[in-house]
Amino acid sequence: MDEMREQDLRILAVDDDETFLQLLRTVLAEAGYQDLDTALHAQDAMQKITEAKQPFDCVLLDIAMPGIDGIELCGKVRALPDYRITPILMLTAKLDDASIERAFDAGASDYVTKPIRGLELGARIRTARLLAEQMRRSVGLERSAAQLASRLETLARRSLDEGFTIQGVAACMPDRDLEQMLELLPKTTVATEVFALRIEGIQDIYRNSTAEQFNALLTEVAGNISAKLASSQHFISYVGSGVFGCVVLGNGRRNLEVDVTRLEFWNLKTDVFGNGPQNIRVTMSRTRRPKVEPGKVCVQTLRTAIARATEERLMRRLQLEIDQTKRRDGIIVPRRPRLGGTRRPRPTPPEA
Repeated sequence: MDEMREQDLRILAVDDDETFLQLLRTVLAEAGYQDLDTALHAQDAMQKITEAKQPFDCVLLDIAMPGIDGIELCGKVRALPDYRITPILMLTAKLDDASIERAFDAGASDYVTKPIRGLELGARIRTARLLAEQMRRSVGLERSAAQLASRLETLARRSLDEGFTIQGVAACMPDRDLEQMLELLPKTTVATEVFALRIEGIQDIYRNSTAEQFNALLTEVAGNISAKLASSQHFISYVGSGVFGCVVLGNGRRNLEVDVTRLEFWNLKTDVFGNGPQNIRVTMSRTRRPKVEPGKVCVQTLRTAIARATEERLMRRLQLEIDQTKRRDGIIVPRRPRLGGTRRPRPTPPEA
């Protein structure tokens, strides 16, 4: 499918100031956007959205409106199935940190300050649209193609080390697409958590399961990850070998409501193998103490966390194979001493 041309973008602008809406129409026209619909209040906007034959491609909302303000309206629009990844830009006459934070929490993509400048608004719209297009391709909104791909992936037997897009979990996307999306993030959106998760014992699970069972397990694990990060905007990529890369986005504050480092937090029970519930152990790996990072910087942090998780899996597998080989050959494998557990022998007292 060809990407939409800039002049074909359908925009809905909502503001209680009719004079501003007329000015906005002129500014958008100068920036190359001709298809603009307007509303003076939230009820009018929701009616236009409901009655539209096709969803709008971008929504501009004034924060300060009587009745239902732009932030509340943003949450209502974002909750609609057709607008889950649509660019929503907030318009504000003053930089109020509290209002901006509430807007991002409600699902805003970005914000623009008044008075509106054509070049800035055009650039913000293009950036938000490119990000939405990337996400739309990644989550597979083409229903028939997604269903066909899901079926083919279920039947195919991939290699253990192969990464792929897990269907049915909206936050999942290929690792390359995730990195490209992070590169396109506006400066107001940053990564607040970057880490990798690894399914323990993935080698045995892969060897003892069918392709359908293995894919079903990965889907359950990805769904479990996404559910536990549901309080924040997040993205996941499966890179193979039972390893998932995870990024949590925010507006500059580390406000994740869960403790992702808790030892058993990511574990789950599954019945995909058909012989009763089984415990699946999932462990976390990250490079260092988390800090807020812009999208371009966190790409390398994500790669490092994934590499570390993959390396730890390979080292454990190698050690297990060495121990099994020694046991098979009749060699006694000693227990590894605990750190600090070695005691010095007591000196023998001199004979009288």
